[in-house]
Amino acid sequence: MDSQGVLAGMSMTLRALLIQGLATYMKSLSIAQSRALAHEITVAVSAHVAKAQASHGTEATIHVPFFPKETWNELTVGIPWEAYSYAYGTYGGQAISLGTQALCSAPQHIDATLATQPVFSKVWGGSLLVAIGKILEGVNHNLVVFAPYWRAKGVQALLAAAGRRSYPDIQVLIFTQPKAMMQEEDKEGLNYFIKTLREAGAKVSVLAPEQHEGFTPILHAKVVIGDGVKAYIGSANFTKSGLDHGLEAGVLVDGEIANQFSVWARTVETICVPW
Repeated sequence: MDSQGVLAGMSMTLRALLIQGLATYMKSLSIAQSRALAHEITVAVSAHVAKAQASHGTEATIHVPFFPKETWNELTVGIPWEAYSYAYGTYGGQAISLGTQALCSAPQHIDATLATQPVFSKVWGGSLLVAIGKILEGVNHNLVVFAPYWRAKGVQALLAAAGRRSYPDIQVLIFTQPKAMMQEEDKEGLNYFIKTLREAGAKVSVLAPEQHEGFTPILHAKVVIGDGVKAYIGSANFTKSGLDHGLEAGVLVDGEIANQFSVWARTVETICVPW
């Protein structure tokens, strides 16, 4: 990743964090107070940007180091009112996205090559397993999993990456292939996942696509969604090679994109039957 790409990623992440913090503060104020605050900050930022541009020209980035000059209006001036929208306006109740992160699993012998990439890329051999583990670690209410292929060793690696022993009253909804289409090893891996989560206090349901007019849709998606706010979408199955040393890739998303996948999952649920 070049320096401009790194800077752009940092800019969007910082922008999201600023919006998140300001929206949280605005929720402690009245609507009128929040509107007044958004206006005051916008005026102040606009004046600062205009002064910096007039005084320093192309060197003005020293005053706003994380926001390239050509994006000042988009990345700074718009923040106060967007924060207001999340606190009281059209985005009210929606999660604020902190961006999308690239992930992968890879054979151990190319880890050294991956490690030479810029640190901000975060694409390293174990990033995929760690990211899915973090979703499980942080889930508080509901977990949705789409996975067609399972192996006990892959499930063990995932649960170990999550690093938690208790999933009290967490609703877990699993989408997978019909039993008739699964190999015995897949059934064993899935049953191990179900048994482990139930013993840890979770309430687990498993669904598979229902046959319609003689055709059963093939479930091939690999998706993990935590509380509707964070999701993994990628190619990895819940197998040791898929999560650990195979060549797999995916992305970690949050906010509105993760919520859209939650809505999609609820729609898929309507064409499924108990496993």
